Amino acid sequence: MLSLRRPVSVALLGASCIVLLAMQTSQAQAETVGGERLAAEGIQVDAGPDAQPLPDIRAATWVIADASTGAILAAKDAHLQRAPASTLKTLTALTVLPNLPLDGTYRPSQKDATVGGTRVGLVAGKPYTIRQLLYGAFLPSGNDAATALARANGGVRETVQQMNDLAKQLQALDTVAVNPTGLDEPGQVSSAYDLALFARAGLARPDFAEFARTKTFDFPARGSGTYRIYNTNRLLTSKFRGVIGVKTGYTTNAGRTYIGAAERRGTTIIVAMMGITEPTIDAARKALAWGLKNHDKVIPIGTLVDPITTAAASPTPSPSASVQLSALDTVTSEPRLAPGVGARVATAATATVRRAISDPRAPYALGVGAIAGAVLVSLIPLVNRLRQRRRTPIVPLVTTQAMAPEHTIKRASTLYAVIDEVPINAEPWRPGRYRRLRNSRKVSRRRQPVRAFPAPGT
Repeated sequence: MLSLRRPVSVALLGASCIVLLAMQTSQAQAETVGGERLAAEGIQVDAGPDAQPLPDIRAATWVIADASTGAILAAKDAHLQRAPASTLKTLTALTVLPNLPLDGTYRPSQKDATVGGTRVGLVAGKPYTIRQLLYGAFLPSGNDAATALARANGGVRETVQQMNDLAKQLQALDTVAVNPTGLDEPGQVSSAYDLALFARAGLARPDFAEFARTKTFDFPARGSGTYRIYNTNRLLTSKFRGVIGVKTGYTTNAGRTYIGAAERRGTTIIVAMMGITEPTIDAARKALAWGLKNHDKVIPIGTLVDPITTAAASPTPSPSASVQLSALDTVTSEPRLAPGVGARVATAATATVRRAISDPRAPYALGVGAIAGAVLVSLIPLVNRLRQRRRTPIVPLVTTQAMAPEHTIKRASTLYAVIDEVPINAEPWRPGRYRRLRNSRKVSRRRQPVRAFPAPGT
């Protein structure tokens, strides 16, 4: 009984800490970014007496915001996490633009040119400028161009990590990037609120805004010529006045997604929509038109928060945009921790435990932790039995000629084996180390009775 006191205490303490940490996490998540109204389900709008009725926007989630003031005019499930599709390329562009010179060149690898989904048509080994790659990622939503930008930025894995860091700095906490293209992958999500944050941050950059509003571009062809690529945002080529972008998207899992913006009389309206179930151009036109006409006639229900300026410094730019293919194709698979991470984690954990102890719900958490600890203790004997299990060693049937050259194979009435599958001892002998004698000239291949000899040390 005494031997169980320590495991029981450890299990109870660990389970209680887990429950308390979960309680603190849920309490932190209760503070919705941008305002509490954005956490409510369904359509949220406070229309004034002079405001026009909100149109029927057929999408799973959407946000209409004023880019100038950050005021959110109306929203539907603003923080609902969904697959973003190619609208995630806006975050990719925001990540690489500060790091790569637009006139720098990059030669895509075969991996870049053959990535799945929509492609602009990169040719492996052909030099492209960063500017051309950005046009290829924005206009036809080329996944090959987005991947090439990520590799030029230091690698796909490094760029994805920078994308997630930038999302946290922008307070886009609903976003988790897994790749730079927006293609469907498990765990890759965003929200209409976060997409609006990306659009607002991007349109504040003249280079980003130029790529987002461009309708056509002459892209380098395989030879020395060019071919014209077109923007997939049909609203840009329509007669809708003041439209300035931004990005469309579509995948099987995400459905149709969209980030749009329009400017009239000094007011810029941003719309972000996910899971659109009507023609994208119709949904975008209705949302933008309503926002432009009613931005000063409604009471904001939330705000697009500003980036965190006190966060860590921006990722270190790549030393050069002209990177060799061999360096780009080498991506380490070992996780890396920045210096000081352990100390920061310990400090945060200590502060969390102190807050948890002072929480009035601590007794309930301890009760749940006690139950969880009891379950863990009951599993200890099972775990010990599983750890003590050993595979039954295969007793070798013959020894090597060097170990027992004097032995002669004799007839046995109950033991037979195929020589091709007979385990051969090595020095030192270990169960499970075999060598086939299929091509050996010293042992016959035919099936014959053999005698079993004890293994050394048994």
